Amino acid sequence: MKNSGARSSVIVGLGAVALMLTGIACGSGNDTTTGQGGAGGGSATGGAGGAPKAAVLSYTFDTAGATEGFAIQKYVDGMNLNLGALAADAGVPDGGSYPTLVQMAGVGQGTPPSGALAVTADFTNYLQYVEITLALSPAKDLAGTTIHASVNVDKSFYGGAFIYAKSGQQYVYANSTGTPLANGTFTQLAFSLDTAVAATQGQTFDPTLIEEIGIHIYADAMPDGGVFASGPYTFYIDNVIAK
Repeated sequence: MKNSGARSSVIVGLGAVALMLTGIACGSGNDTTTGQGGAGGGSATGGAGGAPKAAVLSYTFDTAGATEGFAIQKYVDGMNLNLGALAADAGVPDGGSYPTLVQMAGVGQGTPPSGALAVTADFTNYLQYVEITLALSPAKDLAGTTIHASVNVDKSFYGGAFIYAKSGQQYVYANSTGTPLANGTFTQLAFSLDTAVAATQGQTFDPTLIEEIGIHIYADAMPDGGVFASGPYTFYIDNVIAK
């Protein structure tokens, strides 16, 4: 695999603490990072005559058993916050159950729901996260597009999610702003690539050469007097679309 040159940083909340852990570590291969400070998402505009844009990427997870190339990120971040790094082959001692990712029928958006990705992770503390990632080979030109995704969670969760992307041979990292997740409803995420800003100062994010995209699901920082509700959480991810 290519060197990602990924810069990792963890969203730790939606307030002033959001930049606290920027630059945790650099990864390699398809190892993804968490990020903070990227440009927020927006809606794609219509094409000529106001017609909707055609999707450049579209993952609806309607095929039984197919994750459509998405996988759990196993990046070792140096602070053992990435729950995906609990896998034995990630070189981190097993501190809990390894997250799982499957396509699940009967859930997702639509009436009736036609399927979605289901990622289950055992969160035990604040600031932990899990990511699903998709390598794009060859790199995709996503200039002029907005990446959309919808995320639901099976119970009350003190945290949120954002979309990230990496561009060029250096895998320059950028991400949307974090959005809180609500139990029982799909939260809409959006990331406008034309307004994306590289997470690392001095780097340039190029939306014409997207090598990887993903969704980062995180627990927020501990509030004053907070006690984390530990346990397995299942997140449903549907309709990852760039248009």
